[in-house]
This record gives sequence, C-alpha cells and structure tokens, in this order.
Amino acid sequence: ALVRVLATGDRIGSLIGNPGGPGGSGLEFLAADPFSEALTRRFDTVSWDPRGVGKSTPVSCNESVPDLLALDPDPDTAAEQAALDQAAEAISTDCADSDLSLLEHISTAEVAKDLEAIRVALGDEPLNYIGFSYGTQIGQTYAEMYPKKIRSMVLDGVVDPSLGYTEFLLGQTAAFDASFEENVKRCEQAGPEECGVRDLGAAYDQVHSMVEQEPLGSGDSVLGPGELATAAIMTGYYEDGWQDLGPALAAGLKGDGSALRDLADQYYDFGAFTAYVGVVCTDTPPPDSPAAYESFADAARELSPRFGGSVANELLPCATWPVEAAAAAAAVTAAGAPPILVIGNTRDPATPYDNAVAVSESLESGVLVTAEISGHTAYGTNACVTKIVDDYLINLAVPKADPRCT
Repeated sequence: ALVRVLATGDRIGSLIGNPGGPGGSGLEFLAADPFSEALTRRFDTVSWDPRGVGKSTPVSCNESVPDLLALDPDPDTAAEQAALDQAAEAISTDCADSDLSLLEHISTAEVAKDLEAIRVALGDEPLNYIGFSYGTQIGQTYAEMYPKKIRSMVLDGVVDPSLGYTEFLLGQTAAFDASFEENVKRCEQAGPEECGVRDLGAAYDQVHSMVEQEPLGSGDSVLGPGELATAAIMTGYYEDGWQDLGPALAAGLKGDGSALRDLADQYYDFGAFTAYVGVVCTDTPPPDSPAAYESFADAARELSPRFGGSVANELLPCATWPVEAAAAAAAVTAAGAPPILVIGNTRDPATPYDNAVAVSESLESGVLVTAEISGHTAYGTNACVTKIVDDYLINLAVPKADPRCT
C-alpha cells in the first residue's frame, strides 16, 4: 500500500519517506504531515506500508502478545522466568502457524528492493529519500544495493547496521537509562509543583514496587512492571518528557495508572509488534535459546536495573523465532553514492548518537549533522536541522564540515 501527495509548486521529483519501526505505517506517517512546506512545494511526497505492515499484507499473529507484555520483565523466581519463556514461545508458535510464509520475506533487504520498485514505478527518477529510526536502516541497505540510483538521502535517528543484535540493544539500554536520569535532573530543577513529584527516580521506584505486588487497573488498561518501564522509556523519545512522566507517576502513587498506561500505549502504537519482532529477529542473529537470552537480559540489567529487563524481554520471542537470521551484522559503505546526510541527536535514547557517528564514518559519502538535543530524531522538531535538510534535499547543498545544531 502506497500513498502520494503531489507537489504544490515547481516540482523537483518524488521524496519517499519511511517513519521507522520496524512496523511503522508509512500511510499514517504521511497523513500526519511530517514535511515542511518548503519540501511539499517542490516534491511529490510518498510513503508506503512495508511488508507485514498496515494496509500491505500485515503480520497477523498478535493474539498472544498481550500475555507477554503483561508479565514482569524482571522475574524473581524460576517460575516467573518460565512464564516469560512460555509466553514468548507462544508468540513464536502462533506466528509459525499463521504467518510463516510472510515472515520469511519481510527482511530489511527485501524492503529495500521494494523501495527500488517504488522508485521505478514513480517514473525512474533518481531517489530522494528520508528515513527516520529504522527507516535509516532501510536507507542504508538501499544505498549499498543501488548507490548510483540516489539523488539525495537523509538518515535521521540512525541505526548502525554494523552492530549485532545484542550490541545494539545493550547500547539502547544504556541510552534509555541516561535519558531517564536526564528527566530526573530536569524534574528536580523544575520542582514538585511543575513536575508533579519531588524526586522522579524515587517516584518511579515506588510505583514499580506497587505494581510488582499488584498491577493497577484492569483489562486493556492494566499497568504492570513492563508497562511502567515502557511508559518511562517513551518519555525519553521527545524533549521535556519529564513533564508527562512526573504527573503520571504522581497519579500512579495514588493508585491511578491510566496516564502511565497511556504513555506505554503510545510506544506500542509505533508499529505492529510481531512485524517489529519479525524484522529484528531475522536481520541479524539473536541469542538462540531461552537460556542464552536470559544471559543477555542479565547483561542489560547490569547496564540499567530499571529498564534492562524490559528492553531485552520485549524481544524474547526471538529466542524461538521460526525464521533464521539472514546474515551477520555488517557496516555499509555505499561506494559511489552521492553525499548522504546522517543526523544524530546527542541525547537520543532509542538510536544513540554514537550510531550516527559510526555510520557517517563508514559511509563513503556520509555527512554528519549533530543536534545537541534530547529526543529521538530531529527533523521537524529542530529548526536548525530542518533548514539544513530542506536545503540539501531541494538544492543538494551539502553542509560545511561538522555542522552542529542546538
């Protein structure tokens, strides 16, 4: 499924965007009007639902997912660990039974080939592409395959394909923890009247103790330890997340977990869970058994006692996934491609800044743009970055060495 909005002015060509995920809907992304007026005047803007997502043929084996997400990602007993393993394996089994033929063909490499097919179908003009988060991995994969087919490419919130499965997630775990500590500091500076609580970290830990004993709420709005961790992680995705997290924790301390659950649901709504798992589990090899995965989760908890278990065990179905990983992780050079803009936020919790630095160096023509800000991705939220990107996409103006935005 694909959508295109025609340029309103003097047309340069088509600009194809991908919001990330994996599992994010390009149709919903474009409907949210993500591009500046300068870009929509000069480009037909285009996006699509990748394989397994939305109005393309979606991965449908999601019935068992709530059972996994409702469990404590930090099991205290062998029985709790066994329950996690069983819930994760149930998802893998459901997907093997209902979606195996689709799951065998939703890798990033195959999505990149679809991107080339879209480019050709739009008139065979050189590609203009902007990818956010996981969309940067699609872009890099395309650039490695088709470097001579590109006019311009922007990667914002960068995935480093040279990192293996566990390396990437451990780096993300540390970044989520650092982002939370920044929110703690910002809350303390603002004070309890503005933040809602006096100590964000202490309030989180108190609510965690409460929901570990007995979840708050019921039905689809229950808040357990996993949802609590996800809520806190979600508030690192944008500037001033503490302003949402503080009052939500204050309500949680009074027995109302609905605001925290709403934050967690925003994270879950980024994309279809099993489409996300299906790509992550097969792009690079994950730990190949529940025992190996348990060791990985322990390593994540050492980096972040609050969030390590949640980051790791959200992807526990990978330990028993029915499709084997296609290839080992490898850096992308995209030899022969034109300049590619690589944008990294210095305090990005989801795709740490080091990723952007590494990718800009591995790409033969990578150009790093540093945004000294919090949050995940910068285009559209930071005026300096937006101006650089628009000028590059429209005029092919490559910024001078080491541009930095605040």
